[in-house]
Amino acid sequence: MKSLSLFFSLPLLILMTCQKSTDNEFNILDYGAVADGKTLSTNAIQKAINKAVKTKGKVIVPQGTFYTGSLILGPDMTFHLEEGAVLLASNTMKDYTSEEFIKASFADNLSITGTGTINGNGLSFFDEDWNYTERPEPWIVIEDSKNVSVSGVTLKNSPSHTLNFDYCNGVSVSNIFIENDPKSPNTDGIDIRNSKNVTISNCDIRTGDDAICIKNTKKEEKLTDAKGNSRLKTTENITVKDCYIESDDSALKLGTGSGYLTKDITFENITIRKTRYAMALFMMDSGRYEDVLFKNIDSETGSRHDQEYGIFMDIHQRQADSAPGEITNIHFENCNISTKGIFYLSGHPEQYIQNISITGMEITIKDTLDNSEWNKPKGNKSIQHWPSTSNFVNEKANFIIANAENVRMKNVKVERSSQVSFPFLWTYNASVDTIAVQINTLTAP
Repeated sequence: MKSLSLFFSLPLLILMTCQKSTDNEFNILDYGAVADGKTLSTNAIQKAINKAVKTKGKVIVPQGTFYTGSLILGPDMTFHLEEGAVLLASNTMKDYTSEEFIKASFADNLSITGTGTINGNGLSFFDEDWNYTERPEPWIVIEDSKNVSVSGVTLKNSPSHTLNFDYCNGVSVSNIFIENDPKSPNTDGIDIRNSKNVTISNCDIRTGDDAICIKNTKKEEKLTDAKGNSRLKTTENITVKDCYIESDDSALKLGTGSGYLTKDITFENITIRKTRYAMALFMMDSGRYEDVLFKNIDSETGSRHDQEYGIFMDIHQRQADSAPGEITNIHFENCNISTKGIFYLSGHPEQYIQNISITGMEITIKDTLDNSEWNKPKGNKSIQHWPSTSNFVNEKANFIIANAENVRMKNVKVERSSQVSFPFLWTYNASVDTIAVQINTLTAP
């Protein structure tokens, strides 16, 4: 009898286990979503999401195109897009209940997974000159959350900053594809603000603005969440690795938001193409950048803009009376950079950049752009030039270093066009130690 009881109880146990798994997964079709790409399915999808939040479950977006307005994700849930699934954002703001398309607040243990696509319908918000009157902004926002992951999905055609992590602790982004029109304004790929312990890996990001942008809030901004809790002031322990990037502005960027401390940032094994700035650090808000490493970066600038920078590093001021911030302990190791533009590393007359090392870099300058009328970039059109700040971008040199202490260039190989007659390096108020810097002339084809 014991063996017979075991014979019947074992299948029953298996059946109960399978049923529990099924009960914990919520297919949006079962809640009334329609896969025709035109029927508004916001309510149906949100019902499935709410069920998943209550049960720590999983939302399934199956194959098909689902047209939807804004959605709110929650904690302890998975939002999964199957192969062939498309979540198509509404092209009209009347279908949005918030400024964002997808938002998650206090969403600990949230996962967005799958191989499907989230399409922002971004082109419908711009006219032929890329102007807009209204749009969801930012597009996808996860804030005040811990242990968040996004993997596998495609995010395309965003009308604004694509994937945003604000005040988060513990974020993993892997194997995602972001694709926005290179002419679309403010369509950053991934923005990280006042967050820590973030890893971005094996991603393909092609954007009309900054691809990876690491920020710290301005000091006048609110630093308490909706529950009255204090938010993170620091941005720290961020790793971006093994990615391919195209950006019509900055491929890898710190700033412009920079009110507090940003530290322990690593960019490693990254290929960059079709960009205005390969690597950029904009200090604007009296904060501090420290311990930033760019390692094994293979980059080639080349955008629709008339200015290009292999490296741009600058201390400016958002307001005329604000204190200058700090940039220190910034390291470039084994980077290859091809550009027609310049390299610009400059501090503030009252606050020099410090402890900058450039080691094992290979620089190719096949041609040069005329920088005689360039104006120093500020990272934001609303920021002005002040009498107290510096501007040396017009100097005739490939590599400009100013207002700097303890800059070290070691084992740097430079190949320049024979058409270049001006010096490679120009310095002003800068202590620069050059060791084994080799400058060669490219042979004309």
